[in-house]
Amino acid sequence: MSKAFTTNRRNVLKSAAGMASVSILPSSMLFGQNTPSEQFRFAQVGCGGKGWSDMNSTIGAGGKLVAMCDVDKKRAGQAITKNSDIPIYDDYRVMLDKHDKDIDGVVVSTPDHTHACIALEAIKRGKHVYVQKPLARTYDECKVLLEAANKYGVTTQMGNQGHSGDGLKLWKKMQEDNAFGDIQHINTWSNRPVWPQGMTKLPAPQTAPDTLNWDLWLGPQSDRSYAKEYLPFNWRGWWDFGAGAMGDMACHNMDPAFWIFELGLPSSVKATASAPSTHAYPSWSIIEYKFDKSPVTGKPMTLTWFDGKKLPEMPKGAHPKLKAGGNGCMVIGSKMTAMGGSHAGRPRPIALGNDEYSSAVKDAERHWRSEAKKFKGHNHYGEWIEAAKAGKKNAPGSSFDYSVPFTQAILIGCIALRFPGVELKWDNDKKQFSNHEEANKWLAFKARDGFAITL
Repeated sequence: MSKAFTTNRRNVLKSAAGMASVSILPSSMLFGQNTPSEQFRFAQVGCGGKGWSDMNSTIGAGGKLVAMCDVDKKRAGQAITKNSDIPIYDDYRVMLDKHDKDIDGVVVSTPDHTHACIALEAIKRGKHVYVQKPLARTYDECKVLLEAANKYGVTTQMGNQGHSGDGLKLWKKMQEDNAFGDIQHINTWSNRPVWPQGMTKLPAPQTAPDTLNWDLWLGPQSDRSYAKEYLPFNWRGWWDFGAGAMGDMACHNMDPAFWIFELGLPSSVKATASAPSTHAYPSWSIIEYKFDKSPVTGKPMTLTWFDGKKLPEMPKGAHPKLKAGGNGCMVIGSKMTAMGGSHAGRPRPIALGNDEYSSAVKDAERHWRSEAKKFKGHNHYGEWIEAAKAGKKNAPGSSFDYSVPFTQAILIGCIALRFPGVELKWDNDKKQFSNHEEANKWLAFKARDGFAITL
């Protein structure tokens, strides 16, 4: 907690004590949270790449940009040029100190390893947060974010935009109508990585460019030398900074399965991979999740994730030329199998039970295409803004109540990649693996001083 925030909070508490005989302030005011302004004011942390699109999407949804933060001025150049009247900072903590009274919410669009520390600092100041996926890089960071959001009563949203789309609604309608029958298997996959993975050595130390504040880029990670192999996008493939292919796309492509079947945390997870890597994620992986029981179906479920050009087989009854494609989700049922594309894309029937492919599949596809017209998606950013303004903490579909356990499940799969071939069994009561102490060490990490991820 910053010195400035501590002082401000102390002053508010002192004033509240002096007015105790008159009124009692709500807890939200004690922690610096105010009702959002009529025009939702936000700060953008991370202004290049995805941050650039997040910023513009938030403005397009009705947000007013009041401050920016980026450690890489070259990467943020477009945002700086377009918003020359908006102050920009290297350090998000300085920005939050200086604009505490000017900000209703914070959009976090930085590399994975800094999501939690930035979001947590904003939440402690009562700011609503929109955090890019995955919410964090470790299980425990996600846990702290959920606890903080509940403690400070802020409105949250993870940046898996497809969750607000019409595709997810159609997936849910299919399940509610029992169109699948008994669920036999779920497959999800991605064409990632499209960046280097499988590295077994750290890159040679290099000199950071003048436009980059490397120390602040590292954030909570331990000090190390700059290398161009990390930036601007390849950090995803390194254990210490990213969450690999799953961190990039599982929050999109697994979303239908986790949402409609309320899967939560798995009972076990087992990975097959190209090779265990010391510093980077493997170049390809297949990860099998088992769930003891879905609250929706009341039965066990198995979900398999594929990446690195590994793809699931098509079910019997699918058109012989049909392929899985780059990104997607497939629910295989005793009555119907449906497949949707990236970002919780709209599903379509591809097979009926174990029947051979026939015109009946096309008839089913026409039926569900007609059903799809009944649904409309929402603006993912606008959903967060409007919920914050209305004081509806859990109204966003991907609020932390949903997106934290979802992200934790994904990160448990990432840990399995460190131990290929080993079935890791999850004890949800103890919040740890029951059969592998070494794996438990990767549920959390020790952040550098100044970036503590604690309440």
